[in-house]
Amino acid sequence: MRRPAHLHPIEASQLHARRERVFLVLAGIFIGAMAMLNILGITKFIHFGPLELAVGVLPYPLTFLCTDFISELYGRRRANFVVLVGLLINVMVLGFIWIGENTESIPFRTPVQRIVTMDSVDLRSIDGAPLIDRASGAPFVRPAVPDGRGGLRAVDRFALEPVPGGDERALRLVDADTGIPIIREESLFSRISTTTRQAMLASMIAYLAAQFIDVWLFHFWKRLTRGRHLWLRNNGSTLVSQFVDTSCVVLITFWAQITAGDVPFTQVMTWIAGGYAFKLVVALLDTIPFYLGVSWLSRYLEIDPRREHDADVEESDRDDRIILQ
Repeated sequence: MRRPAHLHPIEASQLHARRERVFLVLAGIFIGAMAMLNILGITKFIHFGPLELAVGVLPYPLTFLCTDFISELYGRRRANFVVLVGLLINVMVLGFIWIGENTESIPFRTPVQRIVTMDSVDLRSIDGAPLIDRASGAPFVRPAVPDGRGGLRAVDRFALEPVPGGDERALRLVDADTGIPIIREESLFSRISTTTRQAMLASMIAYLAAQFIDVWLFHFWKRLTRGRHLWLRNNGSTLVSQFVDTSCVVLITFWAQITAGDVPFTQVMTWIAGGYAFKLVVALLDTIPFYLGVSWLSRYLEIDPRREHDADVEESDRDDRIILQ
């Protein structure tokens, strides 16, 4: 039979090409969403309706939807393979961050690459209550510098000193006791790498646990119901795995601040509750699109999920026998 002109030589048929391209799209969305959530991470916390959640949470439900599609249409092995590729992407991002941190930068930085900040703490009365500006309703603040223990200390005495590497007439305001600049300049890369590295290390642990739990539970429910009740395995696997992921990411990311008392545990629980509630709502809302998507894709790809279920069961039993031997 003559090969269609638009097929690549490695594509065995039109159907084979169609299946591989759909798999590529699903895997690409999965990896893209996972990279976004790790880079955006905890760079900003937002109000999403009544919820408080990290902006990196927003693309996360897409990862579970994609692994559910892959699990349903292509089987457990491919779903687990995509999860492992996602882990490699995390390692690759961390590797490039490490290279950026350990490579000397050029002296010139554009204004976009510079971040000028001044830390501050609230002014408080003798009884510890914050002093409020009656005109604006905002608390009075004073400049602060790091105290060496992960917190901030208000500056009591100020001094002027020359700017290192600058014009001899250029002066900057510093804490007279420690010499730490009151107004400090950071590079954009340093800010991004700090937040990304911290969130990604936590995410990698949570990611592996949550994604493998999601795939395992999906196929557990699929085997238990003999391939029926698609809504059960879609929601049952996602809701449990996303709770594991949300709890792990928040607790691991802020563990040092929690133990030091810098972040109240009530705030941590608010972040966990907000992130999980968002994922819960999205998981329930994607049930209908998941049903429609599986129905359309199974016809488009000429895949019978029931038959794939039987093959998955045989494959799982064979793997279990190999492990026991």
